[in-house]
Amino acid sequence: MGRKSLSKDRKEKNKKVEQWTQAILPKLKQSDLGNLTMDDLALLMNKSKSTIYQYFTTKEEIFEYITQVRIERLYNYKEEITGEIVQLDYKYNTLVDILTEGAKDISAHYLRQLQQHYPTAWKIIEGFLFSLLQDLKQFYIKGIENKLFNPVSVDLVIKLDEYFILQLITDDHFFNQSKDTLASTIKDYMFLKFEGLMN
Repeated sequence: MGRKSLSKDRKEKNKKVEQWTQAILPKLKQSDLGNLTMDDLALLMNKSKSTIYQYFTTKEEIFEYITQVRIERLYNYKEEITGEIVQLDYKYNTLVDILTEGAKDISAHYLRQLQQHYPTAWKIIEGFLFSLLQDLKQFYIKGIENKLFNPVSVDLVIKLDEYFILQLITDDHFFNQSKDTLASTIKDYMFLKFEGLMN
């Protein structure tokens, strides 16, 4: 899945642009994204506003680009899962590693703010999440057929995944109370799902 050009009259984005746009994510964990200006973003990226405008026209384009770069990395999970199921050698840690890497430096507050203020960027995430849910369903079905997993209700497991994936990851109230990070919560959730509470 190739990255689409967000603005034809701007310079083509390169690895350096990818690096300095991704580097601001830790600084945005508790920010009100709706109040950020281009000046604010330039300051956070340690770049001049004129440099930013060489690549981006609007704040929306910046957040779309940041999101697209991160989501492209996450699409690796599909190949990993498919390969392991075919080889009957499933290790849930593979999926955990991919998803926690995708959530690195991102908070539930950031995701909720993105959902509220930058719907085009959120649509990119939403598209990935729905794709993930569809693939997970097939993954559970194949895992049960191949006797890798216990014969449980796939619909129930997917319903739990749907709640976690579509609601909990933007519930900053939960994360403020628990003090857990998004990445650690994904890890715990996957452990509970595949290993349970038993020692």
